[in-house]
Amino acid sequence: MLGDPKVEYKTNQVISDVKRVLGITVNYQKAWRAMQNARDEVLGPASDSYGLLPSYCHVLKKNNPGSVTKIMKDSQNRFKFLFVAYGVSIEGWKHCRPVIVVDGTFLKAKHGGILFVACAKDGNNGIFPLAFGVGESENNKAWEWFFTSLKEAIGGHEELCIVSDRHLSIANVIKKVYPEAHHGICMHHLKENLIKRYMVAGLHDLFFKAARAYRHSEFEKYMSEMSSLNPKIKDYLLEIGPRRWARCLYPRRRYNIQTSNIAESINSAVKEAREQPIPKLLDELRKTFQNWFLERSKLAASTFYPVTTWAHKEMRDKLEKANCMEVFIF
Repeated sequence: MLGDPKVEYKTNQVISDVKRVLGITVNYQKAWRAMQNARDEVLGPASDSYGLLPSYCHVLKKNNPGSVTKIMKDSQNRFKFLFVAYGVSIEGWKHCRPVIVVDGTFLKAKHGGILFVACAKDGNNGIFPLAFGVGESENNKAWEWFFTSLKEAIGGHEELCIVSDRHLSIANVIKKVYPEAHHGICMHHLKENLIKRYMVAGLHDLFFKAARAYRHSEFEKYMSEMSSLNPKIKDYLLEIGPRRWARCLYPRRRYNIQTSNIAESINSAVKEAREQPIPKLLDELRKTFQNWFLERSKLAASTFYPVTTWAHKEMRDKLEKANCMEVFIF
């Protein structure tokens, strides 16, 4: 179980099994330490896994031409940061919408850390992984390392938008590394913060209507309705900056990408592997992305439309609706 990232064996299960099999009651800390020791026996010491990263990255680049990997160590030769971008992702980015979604999530292995993820959407509206990295914590230094490495790998774009949650370090670093980019924030994260701050009935729906409104007049209408619930709500949203979350006020096209859900989906896809040593995590990410790219390659090879299957369906559905409408000339 401990060697299989698909099987999650939790500390409470250890406590229960020890009680059931041996008739002994152990506390949570002791059970957790026993799990870590057992994991080290099966997978090798977690600290030793960091020493495998240079050779892992070497083999990865050898077998995936055009890939970029970077490892940073501190003055005592200890691991600090890791960055990986596959060659196929770097090449594919040229054909994606210029919107990058980033997110960071905790690693649950013995030494902790943060998994950084950057992704986009491809022409078939699917999640397109761009790059990922590992750092000690979600701070300015770690995000700057990640964004700088990302820009070196895939370059910039004059129409670039970057979507994330409201983490202050992300906002600080985007201004520094990607000054040309527009930084939009995830409306779901903003909604959660809004609800926690102002627990008012009806706020949830009004906020989403304002965020998704196409016309400025509609946006103002819903903002006024939220203000009538509590005047501080409107002040709070204006302070954050509607250009960062309201569709009708975006200074650039975000292609209907208003949340960071696609990055969080990648984190969820490797949820169990986040408890494994870093090389195991990297391999799980590799296999996940490899399977995605293979499936999409097969789909593309069997598609004979001049556009992707998603785009074809979108146009067909809209055409069917348009055929039922009448046009009046004023």
